[in-house]
Order: sequence, then C-alpha cells, then structure tokens
Amino acid sequence: MRKLLLSILFMSIFSGAIAQKDAPFWLDPYQRESKYPADRYLIGLSSELVGKKQSLTNIYKQLNQTSRNQIIESIHVNVKSETVMNISIVNTESTQLLDQNSVSISKAELVGLKFENYYSKKKKTAFSFSYVSIHDIIEYNLDVIKVNTAAIDKNVAIANTNIANGNKEKAIDLLFESQIKLKEINQAAVMLMALDQDEKLDFNKIGQMKLDVAQGTDDFFNKGSLNVQQLASFYAYGLQLQLGDAGITVCEGKIGYENSGRESKFSTEFKNRVLNKLSDLELVKVAESGCDFTFEGSFNKANDNIVVVANFDEANGKVRATVNNKFPYNSVEFGSLSFLPENFEMIDSLSQIRLIPASETFKIKKVELYKYPIKLEVKLGDEALKDIPVHFKILRNDKIEYETIIVSDKKGVARLVLNVDQVKRSGELLLHADVDVADLLGVEESSEFVQNLLLAHPLQAKELKVEILAPTVYVSSRELALGDSLRIKILAPSVKNALLELDYKFVDDAIGADFVINIESNTRRGQANQYGYFSYLDATVSMLRTDTGKEIYKNSLTSIKGAGANFGVASASAYEKAKKTIGKDISYQLEYNR
Repeated sequence: MRKLLLSILFMSIFSGAIAQKDAPFWLDPYQRESKYPADRYLIGLSSELVGKKQSLTNIYKQLNQTSRNQIIESIHVNVKSETVMNISIVNTESTQLLDQNSVSISKAELVGLKFENYYSKKKKTAFSFSYVSIHDIIEYNLDVIKVNTAAIDKNVAIANTNIANGNKEKAIDLLFESQIKLKEINQAAVMLMALDQDEKLDFNKIGQMKLDVAQGTDDFFNKGSLNVQQLASFYAYGLQLQLGDAGITVCEGKIGYENSGRESKFSTEFKNRVLNKLSDLELVKVAESGCDFTFEGSFNKANDNIVVVANFDEANGKVRATVNNKFPYNSVEFGSLSFLPENFEMIDSLSQIRLIPASETFKIKKVELYKYPIKLEVKLGDEALKDIPVHFKILRNDKIEYETIIVSDKKGVARLVLNVDQVKRSGELLLHADVDVADLLGVEESSEFVQNLLLAHPLQAKELKVEILAPTVYVSSRELALGDSLRIKILAPSVKNALLELDYKFVDDAIGADFVINIESNTRRGQANQYGYFSYLDATVSMLRTDTGKEIYKNSLTSIKGAGANFGVASASAYEKAKKTIGKDISYQLEYNR
C-alpha cells in the first residue's frame, strides 16, 4: 500500500508542477470552499514570490511541504489532550518499561494527499494547493488498526506457544513486532481522534493488546530459562523502538559492573550480541571513530536479580536511547560465561579477609634484610587465599618511605623482602599492610566505585613495628709515620666519618661485628734538598664482611707525596692527602658499587 501511495504522490507532484496558463479555481476562496468543503476535506495553500535566478521546481517542493504542514497543523489544532496515548511495555515483575510517548502527528500518513501548483507570471508568484479526503484518512487509519490488531493477536498467540516450548528467540521477535504494530495503532488512533472519530475506536481492545504484549514479555523473563542471545535480542529490539529504522554508526563502549567500568565475560558477550542483532536489523554499523552514538551501559546483581542498563549515548553524554531491565539471576544460562568480572565475587568477603603476621614486631639487621622477609598469611576464615595483592607501606615518622604491592603465593603468603634501596637508614619504622582492592578488581584506586566499596566493606588492615638495625663495624688501624706509631690516628677517623654518613655503627670488638676494616699505613723518607724535605705514604684499607668472609672493599695507596720543613712535617702532609682520598673513595665505593 505504501509503494502505491508513494507512486500516486510522486505523479501528483510531477503533474502539478506544470505552470497553468489560467489561474486555477482554488485561488478563489469561495470556489475552493465549494469544491473542497471543510467537512469532507483538509486543505492547505501556500505561495511565494519567485526571483529571477530561483528554481521553480525547488520552490514548488518547498511550497508543497508548507501546504502539507498546514494540513498537519489543522490536525494538531483538533488533537485533544486525551489523544496523547502511551503505548508501553510494562513488565511488573522485572520493572521493565519501554515508553513510546505521544506520537508525532507531523509524520502521520496522509493517504490520498494531492498537490496542485500554479505560477503567475504577472505577479511572479508560485502557489501550491494541497488537499486530502477526510474519508480516505479515516478509512486508511481504521484499516491500519484492523490489520495490526489481527497481526498482534496472532503474534501473541504464537509467542506464548514458543515461550512454552522454550523457543524464546522467536517469541521475542514476535513480541517486538507486535510492539511496533502497537505504535502504528497508536499513531492511527491519534489521527482518528483528531478527526472526531472516537466512537470508531475500541479502546478496551487496544488496552488489552498492550496488556497481552506486556504479559508475553513478563513470561519471556520468568517462564523457563534465558540465554545471552535471547537477552541481547530483547535489548536490541528495545533500542530499535526508540531509534527508528535509520542506519547509524555506533562506537563500542563498555557494559561495566556498576560504575566500576570493568566488564565480565557475560557483559562482553551480551554487548557483542546486541550489536550483532542491531546490525542484522540494519539499524547500526559498528565503527572505530566518528560515530553517531556510543553503545555502553552497566550491570549488577541485586536481591537475586540481574539489572542491565544499555544506552546509546551522544557525544555530549546525553542518552539518546536506553533499556533498563531486571530479571531473575537463576533464570539465565551463563554456560562458561562468568557473570562477574574477575575477582568481583570476593567483594562481599573483603571485610573478613585477615592478614596474619608471624610476629607483631620485628628486629632485622640491615645487612640481613634479604634473609628475613616479613611474611603475612592472607586468610578468609581457615582458607588460605592465593593471588591476593597486599599493599605494603613503610612509614617513618608518619611519612611513607616506601610502598609496594606483593601478591600472595599459592600457600596464601605475601612476602615482603626489604633491601637497602627501600630502607635507606636504620631506625624504627611502621609497616602498614592491607588488601589492595583496586589492584584485586582491576579498577582505578581513586574511583568513586572503590571509595564506596571501602566504606561498605572496611578492610582489616595490619600495622607492625619494624626496627632496622644499622650494620656494625670494627676498625683495626695500624698507622705509622717513618716507622713509629702515630699517637693520634689520621686515616681511621676519616674512614669512620665516611661510614657514619652511610648509616654504619662502630663497635669496640670484632666479635659480633658485621664488618671489619683493616688499615695499614706507613710513611718513608724521600729526598731532602735546599727547597725542603719529602716523605711518601703507602697504605692499604680493606673491609671484610664477617658472615661470608668476603672482602667488599680494598684500596691501596702508593707513594702519596708530602713536603715540609723536615721529614716529620712532610710525613704529616702525606697523611693529610691520604685522608681526603681514602674517605671519598670508600664512601663512593660502598654507596654506588655495592
């Protein structure tokens, strides 16, 4: 029927576009009213001055649309407030609501609409006259309601049978086809009411069809099981009803759990199948960029129901179309698809996870940090939890000195192995540990989702006292000047000052010391002439780690030259030079070459 109407409309416009030599009767209001009385016809008349370079064909197209709009406006004036019908699917069990609010009269089908065009050369004015039979409009819209009512009754009956037989994919196709036909009935009913044909409408039947479709939708969700494809088809049709049939490009977003942004295997599969269904319906084309809309949404589980929201969002974030529905969790066949994102099943147990240390306080030598890792057992009840990220923070005077994340091993133990790069200096530290929820769930730590989660499920954090003991050093120094022992040693204090800066502690006994430093030095006489006396210093400084016996530092100084008024002064001068050299060298070597 539509193709026939379009052909008639095209022929009418084409034939009417020929400029008439004589002015048509419809320019005279009395003749126009006589032939097209208001009780039988709806009419429109428009005109426009035509410039020299203007296309008469284009002007006629504009005038035809204007005169058509006049007819539409006359219908608008007659529309009563009660004609705004709301054809909806209302699923009381799943609180699913797809509103098709008041129809657009401007898109109404004016069957039999004809146009006549005329151009007055004298007035240089183009005219367009449109008219349509009220009887034709009434009959057409009554026929729409009759045909669609029969189709809906048939569809609902078949859909109910398919639901009973488990063929829900076919059922939802029929139910949404019926929903589209309800929309067409709605359109037709509004037109008829605008033309004062209320008595020809069976409102009870229209209401009953709406309830039948709603009941079928309710049965779709609550009778028998559902698979992901069936759910995807429901959402695809719901979006189509709101978007119409125009082809659009869509960028793929995320269907994330609540507001975390994390997808699951279920939500990813659901998203892909919705887009595939919309593509099969020739509504959307998926693109990488420059899209009309972004397809995204959210899902969660509440009170044994799944809630899924799917949106088509514009670039400015405004929602263009949405389907928000909930349905029983136990009715869905997930197969191998996990409903929650990875580790999200642990959310409700976060407050019960305990971190159990071997001790509440630790004393560890700085040189033995790697030997004594700080261990925490991660447990939920009596169960050891593997692959749980634990956030460790080392604090000194309430300031974070170092932090890291350690994942518990297969035995549920998180081992923090400290080293001198993490703990620069000895002293008392506080070790804070808790489960790193953001890392566990793979979401942003600063997100609102994580903050709300921690408020709802506070963690059992652990704080431990850790004392790091400075490495101890015993210094053995034999320093000679010209063969005699120095009363006040020179190289040993220089070495000690350098090591103090590196967080070493000195002891008076080699027994129990972590390191032993041996210093051997002596000066010898050199030349003597009229300009002065010269002495030369030879020295060896070595540092030994006592637990391994390994020499970690050694430096030999040879022939360090000193000058003075006599050999004694020259000897002292050589020691001064050696003191500066040896202090810098041992400091550098231990700091950067360990």
